[in-house]
Amino acid sequence: MPPQQLPESQSGSLIRKRFAGRGLTWTPVWLFLPGRFVFGFIAQGVAAGVLAALGRADAWRAAAGWWMVWLTMTDILCLLALRWLLRREGVSLGSLFGVARADALRQLAWTPAYLLVLAPLALLPTFITRAFYGSAPSPMFTGIELPLGWALYAVVVWPLVWAITEELVYLGYLLPRLEAATGSTWLAVVIVAFFWGLQHFAMPFIADTTYLVSRVLAATAASTGMTLVFVLWRRRLVSMIGVHYLLDLATAIGFGLLPALAR
Repeated sequence: MPPQQLPESQSGSLIRKRFAGRGLTWTPVWLFLPGRFVFGFIAQGVAAGVLAALGRADAWRAAAGWWMVWLTMTDILCLLALRWLLRREGVSLGSLFGVARADALRQLAWTPAYLLVLAPLALLPTFITRAFYGSAPSPMFTGIELPLGWALYAVVVWPLVWAITEELVYLGYLLPRLEAATGSTWLAVVIVAFFWGLQHFAMPFIADTTYLVSRVLAATAASTGMTLVFVLWRRRLVSMIGVHYLLDLATAIGFGLLPALAR
């Protein structure tokens, strides 16, 4: 895409100018790359601590079954970090969306089109998981036993907060700043897709080598597809959030709510 067509929030030249004008270094941007990975471990640790206090044996493993609940803590920590990072630049969190509020609905209307493009790419993570587990579900799903109230939370709250935060972190914030720092769109794409996939090592963390390898490989395939579609197709962040939300909502209903209703 020609540079003049990029939203201002995605313009490397504007970001470089802003960093230079304020005398900012790129170090905090690079340090933020593993942020969600670290915050994921912290959130699961807090959940495990709560379960241990309630008398659950093997609290860490039990906490893995609550990932649709405690991942919101990961998002909150990320949003707080993003707010601090953006204050250094003198811009708001809302600026990462790249559109005025009135134009957000226009981008949202593109969600079905983005979903159609991403749907075939979403098959690759499925194939990767099946290469390890066959028709059986991954351990991150077999361990979910949410009570109905928390299953409703997983449907109503988790997908929305997760989709917004994850897209803001990787595509809204990190991608354009890494482009500005490195001078290369494709190097930035590789770095973002790698760390976006790697974060799933801790979301949830289950001490099983087969699970961890399959989880990271499948997630990296998905993150690479989403990053490429975003870069190649006009960088509509709101549309990507819409797709991400629908996919996660389906996960929350299929693995959280329906099993809770059946119990």
